[in-house]
Amino acid sequence: MTRWMVAVIMVIALVALAGRDETRPIAAAILALAGAASLAWFAAALRRRARQRTLDRLRAMTPAAFERTVAAWFAREGWLVEHRGRSGDHGIDVLAFRGRETVAVQCKRYAGAASVTPAQLRELYGAAVAAGATGALMVTTGRVSRAAAAWAANLPGTPAQLDVIAGDQLEAIAAGRRRIAAGDD
Repeated sequence: MTRWMVAVIMVIALVALAGRDETRPIAAAILALAGAASLAWFAAALRRRARQRTLDRLRAMTPAAFERTVAAWFAREGWLVEHRGRSGDHGIDVLAFRGRETVAVQCKRYAGAASVTPAQLRELYGAAVAAGATGALMVTTGRVSRAAAAWAANLPGTPAQLDVIAGDQLEAIAAGRRRIAAGDD
């Protein structure tokens, strides 16, 4: 329902409120529902705007700053973190350790239209297995191509679990409303 439709319904309800006594309870209920719909629309618009601002800030970072930010998200959740992102990191920017779990993380700071490819997921997965990690995580400010998502979905989960966190999920993680680590939800 658009905001204009809600506005029209509210005007009609207000006119009905000024009318006969028997229509006032119905008009009041319609007015209350229209007001609630309007507030819900406004709250959703604010959430969309906040998500986009957060994503824009992450995309404006240097790749190294984005890697450090992702490492900080793991540290915030109690993981020991090793930032490895540099030339020759063999496809692993961050290693996170907690108990018997080790997560190999690759960070891709992309513009909105750029997508993670199956080759990038294969490289991360291979690097994670070679490092003895129990999980692999691709974190990107961009998107995941359909081919990459299909490749990841067909993995058996052993010897390592592969997860992908794409741009639209980062705002909740940055705000601390969602955990970053696989299997932590």
